[in-house]
Amino acid sequence: MDPLTLALVFAKLLALVLGSVVALLAYRAYRRTGLSGLKYFALGLSIITAGTVLVGIFHHLLGVSVRLGMVIESLILSIGFVVMIAGLYQY
Repeated sequence: MDPLTLALVFAKLLALVLGSVVALLAYRAYRRTGLSGLKYFALGLSIITAGTVLVGIFHHLLGVSVRLGMVIESLILSIGFVVMIAGLYQY
């Protein structure tokens, strides 16, 4: 594995871990406070985190092109942000 690919794998794993921790903290805050906006925030962040990692998997394991991967990632990110915005508007 070349150094750039290794760096990309490390960066994606780091994003997965950090995004998961923040989503878990938001979900715990929802359970503690009962504010539904926090539940949607945690869900949206989970979608964004999963989307970031899935694009790398699509590219390396399924042979999806980089450009198509970027389109898929942008769509997944947009969905996650819409969920987060919807939750914040409920508050």
